[in-house]
Amino acid sequence: MAAEPVGDPGQGPAVPDALVAPTVGEPVDGDLSRELEDLAHRAWPPLRERRLGGWVLRESAGSSRRGNSVWARGDVGDVADALNAVGDFYATAGLPPTLQITPVSLPSDIHEALDAAGFDDTGPTDVCVAGLEEIRERLAAGPAGYVPLGAVGSPSTSADGSTSADGHRMILLDTVGDVWLDVAGQVLATFAGQRAGTLGVLANLTVPAAYVLCVLDGVPVAVGRGTVDGDWLGIYSMATVPAARGRGAARAVLAGLADWAAETGASRAYLQVEQTSTAARRLYAALGFRPVYRYSYRRLHTTATGAPR
Repeated sequence: MAAEPVGDPGQGPAVPDALVAPTVGEPVDGDLSRELEDLAHRAWPPLRERRLGGWVLRESAGSSRRGNSVWARGDVGDVADALNAVGDFYATAGLPPTLQITPVSLPSDIHEALDAAGFDDTGPTDVCVAGLEEIRERLAAGPAGYVPLGAVGSPSTSADGSTSADGHRMILLDTVGDVWLDVAGQVLATFAGQRAGTLGVLANLTVPAAYVLCVLDGVPVAVGRGTVDGDWLGIYSMATVPAARGRGAARAVLAGLADWAAETGASRAYLQVEQTSTAARRLYAALGFRPVYRYSYRRLHTTATGAPR
């Protein structure tokens, strides 16, 4: 797949997007893709799920698309019948029928069935991986012109909350707190209008998790969430308030998560980044992430009465 250009209007020519991943119909590392989907399911466990053949129907009080969509991880006997059951499941929850579709979704004709049934596409997300030590080394080095926070693991990025030369203070939390939630809620819908369902999901976690809060000049400005599952660090909920963007806060959060994960025994990292998140994509590519596969959400619109249209 050709790399897509990434750029902002008025800020010079676009540059190739290094994180564009294979999508449906393109060659993909199937084993790694399935492993990463398993990890993501444990990192964001739904509040309620129902098995339908090889599908997992997930519902989380409307919090996040993943938590309220079908994980089409295996075969079902008849796709049309399965889609009818999906419609009933989400109608009961007051949600639109939605399926998360990856290059390894099953059955193989699911894409054609969704097209025929009128499911739209809400936009692609790329799943990317990198070696944890490489991430830490690149964070420690910093890009040209960037004032580094200090060596990874130094007091400037430690959980004790000390402050670096460029004004960042990183705090590592073992549970989500009000300040963390307030910062996240300024950027991410899952921690704003969907907060109740999100807190329920986080309470259901069975893997180790950490929450990083970055304070700049005394003001909380950025957050991130990490999970460790085997030797994998999952990077989630990265958010920087608009006024602090471009000042290294996201790098500080990533450094905190990477240090914590390394101490917990992780050696690899994965994350999911939407196609439209251009600044994040540049940062992740610079830290050594490479794309594995692309997924999207296919959603069936409903009328006011809840009946499909």
